[in-house]
Amino acid sequence: MVDFLVITAHPDDETAVAGLLLKAKNEGCTTGLVCLTKGESGGFATKEERVKEFNDAGKALGLDYMRILDFPDAGIEVKEESIQVLIPIFRECEARTILTIHPDDYHPDHRAVSALVDRAVFVSGLKKYSTDGRTWHPSQVLFFSLDPKRNVKRPDIVLDISDVQMQWRQVIASYPSQAIEPMLETWARYHGMLGGFALAEGLYHQQPLRLEDAGSLLNSSKSGR
Repeated sequence: MVDFLVITAHPDDETAVAGLLLKAKNEGCTTGLVCLTKGESGGFATKEERVKEFNDAGKALGLDYMRILDFPDAGIEVKEESIQVLIPIFRECEARTILTIHPDDYHPDHRAVSALVDRAVFVSGLKKYSTDGRTWHPSQVLFFSLDPKRNVKRPDIVLDISDVQMQWRQVIASYPSQAIEPMLETWARYHGMLGGFALAEGLYHQQPLRLEDAGSLLNSSKSGR
């Protein structure tokens, strides 16, 4: 079982939640990452270079599960064949929490991945795809955004990553071809400002937060000052 499983479109997309993955590992959780393409259409690096960077980032994150698939970059489609590729991965990992890209993101591949994950999570939970008759459903699906220009919504959750910022920067440095550090630094400071932290990552709920008692609000929420 994987506690936190991240599904992305391109190598480096996972850097939007690198801090979360690092904190999860430090807290004894298991983490995984599945990237659908090898990022060959970006123009800043070859397919081989991007795969190497992806593997380097995975090592820096200390992932327990990691796969890079061979969907076409800039050509991911929401279709039955694509869903069938994800189903055995989801059944193998039985993730407690799945994180993927926000459905309202600028890149067509990002939106396609979000839609694929939504459908594949549902179908994967059916007994038809179980090898032992058990059903499976994640406890929650969370989104992260890769484009504040299109998705202007404030995040539902801001996670303090200040305590892992040195490791976080090492993960980002695994992608020299993409020059993403200035952008991620800006986002982390903005999300940090929202929560009263130096650096933070923003997340969005797929569904409303479910609580059984009012006291849970006192334990699950901190107001930034």
